[in-house]
Amino acid sequence: MSAKKLFEVLISALLYLLITLLWFVYAAPQMVEHGSEASLITAFFGTMVWLAATGCIFIHIIQKARPA
Repeated sequence: MSAKKLFEVLISALLYLLITLLWFVYAAPQMVEHGSEASLITAFFGTMVWLAATGCIFIHIIQKARPA
């Protein structure tokens, strides 16, 4: 694996972990604490978007790892 590709993979993993931590540690709990319907709906849909993105990332990794 070239140094450029390794750098891209590591930066992507770091960005994914950073976004995940920010969402589940900072943003989502504050939305749930606020308690209004709009913030609860936003927290739910944000979590669903995160779940869909995670699934897509795993599918992409599996497809790239499987020999054609």
